[in-house]
Amino acid sequence: MDPTPSPSTPEVNQGKPFSGARVLVAVAIGSAIGAAIAFFLTVLIKNSPAEIPDQRTRLFVIMVITSGGLAGFSIESMRQLQEETTDEAYRRYNRHRGMRR
Repeated sequence: MDPTPSPSTPEVNQGKPFSGARVLVAVAIGSAIGAAIAFFLTVLIKNSPAEIPDQRTRLFVIMVITSGGLAGFSIESMRQLQEETTDEAYRRYNRHRGMRR
């Protein structure tokens, strides 16, 4: 089995281009979920007996929101790239995927 692709088969499916707008929507949704989680954690921090400076709390909130946006970006990008590929290894249905042994 030769791992190099033949010149007749393209690497990506040209009929379905990469959509940057969908990625931006996923970033916005991920950031919104991150903001909701950050708000929940901020309420917990404020109502705890621990004294945490406001600057650290703000940096923590920014980190959680950014992490949510980055997660949305990576999930949607990988989903689109996996859809575009012509390699059958990415398209085969694996009924054992996600099952523990």
